[in-house]
Amino acid sequence: MTMFRPDIPAKCCAYCGGRDHDYENCPKWKAEAEQQKDQRVDPGPSPAWRIDKPDKTAA
Repeated sequence: MTMFRPDIPAKCCAYCGGRDHDYENCPKWKAEAEQQKDQRVDPGPSPAWRIDKPDKTAA
């Protein structure tokens, strides 16, 4: 019996190198993405734009 099966596409994860899943289904990638999402901090409101007064010296 041979292991070569051309009817089943080969899988190889580009993230961890696993051969049993694709990148989109990588459990390691999903776990790290969730961990990074939890660590994100809300930057808060952006500062108000500064409105300059018109230059009265201009003619």
